[in-house]
Amino acid sequence: MERILSKEEIAELLSAVREGTLDVELETHDADYTVRPKKVSSFSLVQSRSQSGIRLPNFDILLDSFARNLAFSISSRVERTVSVVRDSIQDVEFGTLIEGCVNHELFGVIGIDPLKKNGLLIFDSNLAFSQIEIILGGGSGLQTPTLKRNLTAIELNLSKDIFSETCTELNKAFSVIEQLNSSLIHVETNPRLVNIVTSDADMMVATFKTRIENIEGNIRLVIPYSSLDSIREKLKTELGMSRPSGQWQEYMVQEISQMEVVVTAELARIKLNVREILNLRNGDIISLDCTPQSNVRLLVEGQAKFSAYAGLRDNKKAVRILKRLHRR
Repeated sequence: MERILSKEEIAELLSAVREGTLDVELETHDADYTVRPKKVSSFSLVQSRSQSGIRLPNFDILLDSFARNLAFSISSRVERTVSVVRDSIQDVEFGTLIEGCVNHELFGVIGIDPLKKNGLLIFDSNLAFSQIEIILGGGSGLQTPTLKRNLTAIELNLSKDIFSETCTELNKAFSVIEQLNSSLIHVETNPRLVNIVTSDADMMVATFKTRIENIEGNIRLVIPYSSLDSIREKLKTELGMSRPSGQWQEYMVQEISQMEVVVTAELARIKLNVREILNLRNGDIISLDCTPQSNVRLLVEGQAKFSAYAGLRDNKKAVRILKRLHRR
């Protein structure tokens, strides 16, 4: 839509013309209605950018659901504002993953029946300890704990509830494709005692940035890729990846056909400079260089699409489309 000048802007424009500070002779050009093609960016209906490079199509959807569920679960437990956002999905060998764990992380070994082998939930020490501190009656002014020791036996027992509730949220996230029955097997603080697969096994490591008030840290979900292969086809079929391209086309045509657009019938266009506009008086006639019987151009969202004839139908103004205008 073209911008309409306000009364104040029109007054300033006329004042500038009278004072001679504005050039009233505008540069003229021949009307050019050529529609110039624009560069179109590719967009995939079945694979988002956040999914690019993931070995399991659509698996990020499950992980995002898990993040949302986990945020609600932790918030309900600690009665504080909590955010959990999926940060990354990586392929890491198990040995490399364990060697990188040196900051007193808390490891929850989980069974992921009916998937094969076990998985891991890894909490940064500050996230695990802050939740335990709140459960034990910590004050409202939560500060980032500096934990340079392993958790005590009491703290480890309390952490089991945290891992068990996290497994429950994992089951909910997977429920759309698989009735997962994940559960905590045991909790470890020493990464060297965590042996769920061979050191060269490929692992899916999903990292979630987690914040509890001013406490920040990561939660990692680790599952062997060999365990996830069994749900690959379900990820495609249940979450829409295998939808035939023809169905996408039908869906897009159906949705586009319901869109509302602005259609304008244009009889003619003229160009006047500012001086000519200022000289207009009541009763002046502006020549359009066409007759009332001339064809009009039918514009859709400002783009000329059809040639039409203007008239009346049922005592209402109407146009009859004569032909389609092609791009020049």
